[in-house]
Amino acid sequence: MLRHIPAMRIAAALAILLCLIGPAARAEDPKPPSGPVVDDPGAEIFLPRMLVTAIQGGEIKRHYALLIKLRLARKEDVETVKNSMDRLQNAFVYDLNDVAQRGDHFDQERAKKRMLASCAKVLGKSDIVEDIVFERVLERRISG
Repeated sequence: MLRHIPAMRIAAALAILLCLIGPAARAEDPKPPSGPVVDDPGAEIFLPRMLVTAIQGGEIKRHYALLIKLRLARKEDVETVKNSMDRLQNAFVYDLNDVAQRGDHFDQERAKKRMLASCAKVLGKSDIVEDIVFERVLERRISG
């Protein structure tokens, strides 16, 4: 079994890369409210589904499928984020893999803090992405 671990890690890395190569990030403006507009509602960018593998003690323990949305403070920042999406997704892969390796569940708050820090570092400002929302976190445990 231990001889196959490098192959399993390669397979997990390839699965993550396939998710990143998938459809480009979409920017969607929220639907206008029915009442009067009070302030710029910002924008939301949905990331392609991301797959993360939790490897602990040299064994694959769990797979997570994540559907993540970035909430931007201002609509005018959508292009800035889209232009940096490759670098952001690369940083997110590191963040999410690190979070997945810790503990026996996916810690969304820890992941959000790491990803917000990555956004600030990649984009050069901490006020562009105001929130990260995990729309869906599906976990598949690997029996062993």
